[in-house]
Amino acid sequence: MELFLFKHQEYERLYNCTNLVIDSIPIENRRLTIEALINLILGIIYFLLYLPCLYSIWKQHWKNDCYTILLYIGIVDLVALLIIGFLHPILALQGAVFCSYPTLIFFAGTLANFVWVAESSANLVLALNRCLQMFFRTVAEFLFKGIRIYIWLLFCTLYALYCMFFIKPILFSGIYFAWFFYPFVGYREDYGEVIWR
Repeated sequence: MELFLFKHQEYERLYNCTNLVIDSIPIENRRLTIEALINLILGIIYFLLYLPCLYSIWKQHWKNDCYTILLYIGIVDLVALLIIGFLHPILALQGAVFCSYPTLIFFAGTLANFVWVAESSANLVLALNRCLQMFFRTVAEFLFKGIRIYIWLLFCTLYALYCMFFIKPILFSGIYFAWFFYPFVGYREDYGEVIWR
């Protein structure tokens, strides 16, 4: 996102869709209707099932520090579900590629980076918390009791924000029904220019 916000000329050079003809790959080869519908239906089911679970964790999160971590992970999961359970299949139904909606896909990719890193780091904090609770309870209480749990989650959030702003985002391609670092996958060869610079 740093490129988009602060180095827009470099963003335009690396992610320029001017000479790309989206329809050079027919819509039939870019749209996976059955897979997209299955993904959308599962996304709706998972989202609806997640809400009561998250509510019950929210009611308990004052009792134990692991519930606070689980609540954080659950909220991040809901944001991830919005991307992979709703946006992904909608883009797939349209046969979208990066150049179809460059700004939307770019920002969705940066948000996907954020949720992936936030959840992964919070999962590590949860694993550390649970292991310490089992084997070294006094150390666990020293590291995680009270406001200290929020400091751990703040570090997870700050690390995720760093990755959101300074790591190249993943970008959707309907051709392969997946997300890639290279924006023109399926259209142009990747010579490492976008990914590594």
